[in-house]
Amino acid sequence: MSEQQINTDAQSDNKEPKRRANVNVKALFSPRYRGVILTFIFDIGVCLGAFWLARKAMFNQIPVSAPLNYKNFEIPIMIIMTGIPVCMLALFNCYNVVWKFAGRIEFIKFAASYVVSYCVLLIMKAVLFAAFNVMLYGTQILLYVFLAMMFTAIPRFSNMLIGYFRHVQRGNFPVDKKPMRTVIYGAGNVGSALNTRFTSNTDEGYLPVAFMDDDVDKHGKSIGGNLVAGGLDDVKKIIDDYAPDMFVIAITDITKSQLKHIYETISKYNIPIKMLPPISDANATANSALTLHDIKIESLLGRDEFKVKTELVDMSVKDKVVMVTGGAGSIGSELCRQALTFGCKHLVIFDQNENGMFNIDQEFQKKFDTTRYSLVMGTVREAGKLAEVLNKYKPETVFHAAAYKHVPMMEIAPTEAIKNNVFGTKNLIEQCQKAGVKRFVLISTDKAVNPANVMGASKRLAEMLVQTRAEDGDMQMAAVRFGNVLGSSGSVIPTFLKQIQEGGPVTVTDRNIKRYFMTIPEAVRLVLQTGALASSGEVFVLDMGEPVYIYDLACNLIRLNGFVPNKDIQIVISGLRPGEKLFEELRYDREQVDKTMHEGIFVTKLETIDRVKFDKDLAELKKIAEREDEAGTESKVFGIVPRVAREQAIKERESSLRAASAEAKMVDTASDAA
Repeated sequence: MSEQQINTDAQSDNKEPKRRANVNVKALFSPRYRGVILTFIFDIGVCLGAFWLARKAMFNQIPVSAPLNYKNFEIPIMIIMTGIPVCMLALFNCYNVVWKFAGRIEFIKFAASYVVSYCVLLIMKAVLFAAFNVMLYGTQILLYVFLAMMFTAIPRFSNMLIGYFRHVQRGNFPVDKKPMRTVIYGAGNVGSALNTRFTSNTDEGYLPVAFMDDDVDKHGKSIGGNLVAGGLDDVKKIIDDYAPDMFVIAITDITKSQLKHIYETISKYNIPIKMLPPISDANATANSALTLHDIKIESLLGRDEFKVKTELVDMSVKDKVVMVTGGAGSIGSELCRQALTFGCKHLVIFDQNENGMFNIDQEFQKKFDTTRYSLVMGTVREAGKLAEVLNKYKPETVFHAAAYKHVPMMEIAPTEAIKNNVFGTKNLIEQCQKAGVKRFVLISTDKAVNPANVMGASKRLAEMLVQTRAEDGDMQMAAVRFGNVLGSSGSVIPTFLKQIQEGGPVTVTDRNIKRYFMTIPEAVRLVLQTGALASSGEVFVLDMGEPVYIYDLACNLIRLNGFVPNKDIQIVISGLRPGEKLFEELRYDREQVDKTMHEGIFVTKLETIDRVKFDKDLAELKKIAEREDEAGTESKVFGIVPRVAREQAIKERESSLRAASAEAKMVDTASDAA
């Protein structure tokens, strides 16, 4: 290396620290630090001014002479007394706060810095007297600390005070500029912080007028100038007294059952209810960007979700090759997501729905390694295709979710329901047994219990196949029954939401119709755990909570979208559809139900099925369905499963249609009179 090059490098090395120093100096004056530095300089000036005012008040305005040796040490005393509060403000992190959103926590830190400053100055007073025989009046120190605290508080808390007074005066503004009168449910740390937030930030448009809390010890007390007016039992009186435009639930660890109770109590008054987004503490509520959330309908249905028993999921999924039929459907796709999430070795997604398979592939490419799953187009009605796929991938666990599920459609096409849901299941079971699959789980439905429609009957026949074929080999088999899942394609909630978005009316088949509901993710988590419990053709039943009136569900959805039922959005009763029952059941009356090792899963004790007779009936049913004899298919199906529920459903439908017709006439008469 040449001498010139060495000198050049040395010069570059010498310049590098200077360059870095310049960068650091520039960083100090960046927007991030500029406000901190200006506030620091302001506080020093304010403390000097407070010292001067305190001195003037003590020695000029009040006839008190300067204490012993004070004048000889006045400059050092001034420097120390000025520096201590500034240092304490820095120590209590009062220079790194967005004071626009300052609340109780920031005020406590600010006040604490001056309490500590006062104590330190008293210690300084004692040291000066003991070491230098310098006398300093305690009154002067107290006056100085008070003035310094008042003056340094002005730029920090002025926005909060101005906002509060502006909030108070909002009642005199024009109607279109009035903020929303808000009752905060929850008089704890989060509720208090939310009250401070709303009061300090008028531009957000909320005027807190009262608190609600079920803790009776808080009733009658005030938080941030607003009264804790009562609990949930006092909601009518609170509405009458405060005329709120909105309720905000300020409880971070609320359960589904608590939220449901709160909503059902308040919603009948047709006042919007909002919730806070997930937050970690009250400080986050006071300081972070805030957007109030609508309550999700999922939170108002069912009960609190069951916890996952990881050991059960691991037994059926982890490190195993898993196949899901109907993998592009609502339940099937969630089974696929969770199988990959819970660590399956490889996933085979089997479905005939081209669009669904394309969509799930697009989704999974962004979330998972594409080598972890395979897409296979096909139908369970083709035994040869199933054999080919099973022999190629050799899955250890198969979840069978491929089925036609829409009741009205299967009433129109009963032969298709039987060919797909019954004989497709039979094909899959037989091919899985030949391929050495270890676990097989059928996704069934509550409509299989006392079926009143062809779809439900076809799923009951599929359950019977699982029960009878479990004796044929070592494959562990089971079926899982559950009710409606929220948000599945074509289900009631998406239908209602679409009708609401279009301005109504919302169509409900009958005022008395009830259904069980569960979220898709929770249902699938329970199904995965059920896979570990499968043994000899059992039918497992998921705990669905209490059934929900569909009419109430429609009302809740309308309210959650900001409308008033039967005022802004009409609810029309249309009468039960063909094959539809008023109530669904999760088990037959003659079935006994036992607990399992999971509190959300029960197992039914099934009656013995005559295998010879059942197989004979299936052979006849197959011939009838293949020649597209719809009437014959329906007759044969309800010859195998009980016909009683079918006949009862027909009677219920006739009665429901008459009631719907009578109600429609009453509505028309009322409209004409108006």
